[in-house]
Amino acid sequence: MPTFILIIAALFLLAAVLLIRTYLFVQKASQDAEKDLPGVKLPAFKADQKIAAAHLSDVIKLETVTHEDPSENVPVNFVQLHKMLEKNYPLVHKTMKREVVGENNLLFTWAGKDSKLEPVLFAAHQDVVPAEETSLSQWTYPPFSGKIADGFIWGRGTLDIKNQLVSLMEAAEALIKNGYQPERTVMFGFGADEEVLGVGAKDIVALLKKRGIRLAAMVDEGGCIYEDIIPGVHGKTGMIGLAEKGYLSLRVWVDDEAGHSSTPSKNTATGTLIRALDRLVANPFPAKVSAVARMFAKLAGSAEFKLQLAFANLWLFGDLVEKTLLANGETAATIRTTTAVTILRGGVKDNIIPGHAEAVVNFRLLPGETIASACERIRKTMNDERVHFEPLRGNAWEASPVSPDEHPAYQHIAGAAREFFPGIPFAPYIMLGGSDARNYYAICDNVYRFSPCVMVPSDLSRVHGINERISLEAFGLMVEYFYNLIPRWSQKDM
Repeated sequence: MPTFILIIAALFLLAAVLLIRTYLFVQKASQDAEKDLPGVKLPAFKADQKIAAAHLSDVIKLETVTHEDPSENVPVNFVQLHKMLEKNYPLVHKTMKREVVGENNLLFTWAGKDSKLEPVLFAAHQDVVPAEETSLSQWTYPPFSGKIADGFIWGRGTLDIKNQLVSLMEAAEALIKNGYQPERTVMFGFGADEEVLGVGAKDIVALLKKRGIRLAAMVDEGGCIYEDIIPGVHGKTGMIGLAEKGYLSLRVWVDDEAGHSSTPSKNTATGTLIRALDRLVANPFPAKVSAVARMFAKLAGSAEFKLQLAFANLWLFGDLVEKTLLANGETAATIRTTTAVTILRGGVKDNIIPGHAEAVVNFRLLPGETIASACERIRKTMNDERVHFEPLRGNAWEASPVSPDEHPAYQHIAGAAREFFPGIPFAPYIMLGGSDARNYYAICDNVYRFSPCVMVPSDLSRVHGINERISLEAFGLMVEYFYNLIPRWSQKDM
């Protein structure tokens, strides 16, 4: 048989294998999407968008900003927020036990009928980032105005993450009004310093641990319902965070002889440091496509054919997929531990060669990478005994464990959303930033990150940015979503 016929036959066979594997890959994704668990029968509820928006506006006006320097914080603003919640949600405060834990952190407890069942906890944080003075003129409405206009509520916290805090309170108030009582205890945990990587959530966890309480599940801010944001996936998709990257900021320094700039030596502290940092940046941590394989497996039914083909056949296209993801900074961060030089210091005068130079390098650790393994790789990569490094105090923690995506708590998160968006795919992912959720693994195995907010591409830059806002419709949906999810999670057989 001629060689070219063998080649053609082999190519046809390869194409058939690729297409069959792709078909089965997409079919499995479709079958997985149909595994929603049933909800709980409740009295009909439709959020009053105007009232809910007014309540969110109330808390946006309170500047609960946290700063790196705690002396710049205004604690009375948090006290005012607590009073505002008490005023707007009288049934919640009458029914649920409210505790102030540590410095202004809130813990609400709604006792369930069966005290033997492990509680569930819903989290959000009260604090927000500042609005830069230089950007104020670029805001359509002032960042702490809480202005309701043009179909939106405007201001800092409308997306991160007072919207979640208020929608939880709105949903609980409505559930109590309609006579609902949970089978298992429901808790709300609202930290007061998440934006500065603070200790608020740790204080809540420590208190629960002291009381011997383990949680059946908890959910915090995280993935949303994205519209045309995931590359190669069209329409709305839901993303649920199963884990988050670790955090490691290293102080890196070199000490050498100081001198006069007119007679520089071959080796200087600044030169040695810069070369070491250059080696770090030029030799990034290895990429792991496996970190996103599960996500794309779940999104396969809504993905472009080329993505379906590639992820169904990573044995053949793995290198191409990796190269494609690494070409973009955001997608690259999903498959590797990242390296970023964030601070450089050295020298006090233009004609003096400094004897000391230092930098801060920030790493976001992919699950599976530890602080110890990262430091060992960093040491080998810089490969210079004159270069020293140490973690910055309080600025290092391991990547979180990965929560299961087959657990009923995960399935209820997706199922509750599909009551409002029938048929949309949901997928697990690893959160690139940090959240209070990482602290809850000490008392919970099923830790999730999801905010039922619809996000379009233009919304991404508004988080911590200019013109942060949420539409009245999207916020009303958040309230209705939690009205459905709280009973799902608090039933006996969750």
